[in-house]
Amino acid sequence: MKFFLILFIVIINSLLADNTYSTHSNWLINTKSISQKFQMIQTQFRGYDLAMVEVGYRFNTFYFAIQDKNYDLARYQLDKIKLAIENGVQRREKRKKNSEAMFLTTQYKVMNKALLTQNHSSVVKEYEVMKRLCNACHVVEKVPFIHVIDPIYRWQPIK
Repeated sequence: MKFFLILFIVIINSLLADNTYSTHSNWLINTKSISQKFQMIQTQFRGYDLAMVEVGYRFNTFYFAIQDKNYDLARYQLDKIKLAIENGVQRREKRKKNSEAMFLTTQYKVMNKALLTQNHSSVVKEYEVMKRLCNACHVVEKVPFIHVIDPIYRWQPIK
């Protein structure tokens, strides 16, 4: 009997409640011109900073994959880091020179090669070089206050 009374109250409440909250939005569809739509999309993608958010996220899993000696996962994350940086360069051309010099055409290849060997001391050595190059790039790009460190906590339940 109590169950039906509670169920009845919940049903009545949901029927009478003023539920005007909605997540529905046509912010892009309602934009009139194609050029305005592209401007809004470009604004949402932003520049290199959003690429670095993805890099940081993937760097966390990359680090722990190395600690776990899961070199396949580390290589997967390294490839995704490379892709995120390439996408960032596409959105912010002025970041290309240092991105290539410090990672895309240099350390990415060395790190990938070390991961393929699965020699843990070599992998850790190249990881340390990669981390130093990330920090050097931040200095050259005038964001020295962004300092890459070894993560403390996993952001994903992946091992």
